[in-house]
Amino acid sequence: MGLFSDVGRQFEKAKQTYIGDGQMEYICASCREPVEKNYEHCPHCGEETVEPVE
Repeated sequence: MGLFSDVGRQFEKAKQTYIGDGQMEYICASCREPVEKNYEHCPHCGEETVEPVE
């Protein structure tokens, strides 16, 4: 898949997570997966950079 397809899919997943239950407050800076709380490491990829959603 192309870069834009991947980014679009990740954005839509994050948007649906946020809209669905309103619990998504953080996102991993590395894999861009939604994270429910401020973990020390991303539960999806292990990266240390979990940041607040703006």
